[in-house]
Amino acid sequence: MDENTMKQIAKILGVSADSISAMDEEIQNSMTAIFETIIVKNDEDKKAVFESLDNLWQKGSVYIELAEVASNTGITIDTLRSLDYETQQAIVYEFLMDSSQTARFYDIVNKALAVADLPNVAKLISVPVRELRSLPRSIQENICGAYMMEYDPDSTNMELIDNIREMIAP
Repeated sequence: MDENTMKQIAKILGVSADSISAMDEEIQNSMTAIFETIIVKNDEDKKAVFESLDNLWQKGSVYIELAEVASNTGITIDTLRSLDYETQQAIVYEFLMDSSQTARFYDIVNKALAVADLPNVAKLISVPVRELRSLPRSIQENICGAYMMEYDPDSTNMELIDNIREMIAP
């Protein structure tokens, strides 16, 4: 991202150019793409550009804090970045509130990893992921565990599908 683009994006967001330069390259490239591809013709376009850039700025801010969490806890940044965004935000919030609670951060990460395959399970059994997220936590963990242990990319997985459907049946 060139300095002029960075300053223009910072102005749109109402933040310093330094806060944008601190973001990782992926976020900066995404911001540049939005800035360069959306043509602002009216207030609605202006709002769309702002919202898209603001979402990226927030995500980039979370990523910056996740690096700090990784540095202080020993949890790898790759693990933290692989978590869903809601969990990433929760970890950052907890860290900013009390950075000494390392066991708490591990607990949050482990709970998130236990159900990380829910989108894959949802796709496999053709059920919306939000429906699976509404199930009790223990069932979510069980179906993700079954998926993780039994899924075979070279199979129809019919037995696994049947087993998972039985696990979620009321």
